[in-house]
Amino acid sequence: MRRSGERGVALLLVLWVFTVLGVLALDFARYMRDDAMAAVNFAEETRGYYLAVAGMNRALWDAMRAREEGGGPGLQPGQPGAPGQKLARGFSDEEEAATPIPVDGEWHDGEFGGGHYQVRMVDQGGLFPINNLDYDRVVLPTIVKAILAGPNAQVQGVNSRTQSDIDAIVDAIMDWRDPDNETRAHGAESDYYLSLTPPYRAKNGFFDAPEELLLVRGVTPELFYGNNGMPGLRDLISVFNRTLNINVRTAPPALLAILAGQGPDGAAALAADRAADPVGFVERMRTLAGAANPFFAFLAAGNAGLVDQTPHTVLLEARADTQQERNRSTVAAVVELASEDTDGPKILRWLDRAPWTGTLPDAPGASGSTS
Repeated sequence: MRRSGERGVALLLVLWVFTVLGVLALDFARYMRDDAMAAVNFAEETRGYYLAVAGMNRALWDAMRAREEGGGPGLQPGQPGAPGQKLARGFSDEEEAATPIPVDGEWHDGEFGGGHYQVRMVDQGGLFPINNLDYDRVVLPTIVKAILAGPNAQVQGVNSRTQSDIDAIVDAIMDWRDPDNETRAHGAESDYYLSLTPPYRAKNGFFDAPEELLLVRGVTPELFYGNNGMPGLRDLISVFNRTLNINVRTAPPALLAILAGQGPDGAAALAADRAADPVGFVERMRTLAGAANPFFAFLAAGNAGLVDQTPHTVLLEARADTQQERNRSTVAAVVELASEDTDGPKILRWLDRAPWTGTLPDAPGASGSTS
């Protein structure tokens, strides 16, 4: 009777052992698969990183080569060094075929070592000089209004509440950058920032990077990165342009439309006009900007303000496509193409893993204007 009651105990023990071993085997296999995928992803990311760096260096090489031949990036067709022009020095056929990347803010494809990369150049001289004091009260509020109140704010205007927000942001930016601790009517100085968590002080100096704007009171991610079909401050301003000039040849169409006092439809029309007649467009843009803001007419009298010039300092970005988009590597650098300190280009800022370059999603039901 005792033995008959113990029948099946061994079978149950064996089944439990096999169950435990099966769970351990599955868990071990999952960890092995994760390790293998991590190794593959790391290999792809590393390959993409060096492919992107190679693309960046090739773009710099082509730009410097064009400058040595009397041209430069961002030139119009027909000028020396512009796309489609043969270079006089004895380069190989492959080098002759590689034209300089135009400074147009658009991605351009390239191949290297059996891999595909993309590069683009953004002229810092074609962006609004955020560190220039003369532009504060005449242009900065216009740019903030266009982004904060929507693309039609230039034409439709804004309500009093939105205008108050614009004044607060402009004053806060000026307070952050000026050398004193005196708070403007709508601004903010260290006493405000020290009350935050974590606390910090107002810089009271020039912006060294566009991302510093996110520390300023009132500058939200939407204002900085852009949304609702409008670019953000980071797409329109530069901390490396400290002149009174904005290069019309390479300025973003959205910035041109803002300076001309036009809405979003004006940006596309201005871009088409610039492409059709690059030389005559400069004077037409000066006329439009001068009519929208007399300050530009004053600058134009001294051959300043809106100008047409060869790009000097650019933001050079490169990215390499891999099998998985999540493994895409992006590098970026702010480069002074013609430097008096060095024989070649001078790196002013290096982003080894370039930051996110997307735009914020549109808010549900957003109309693009608060007016």
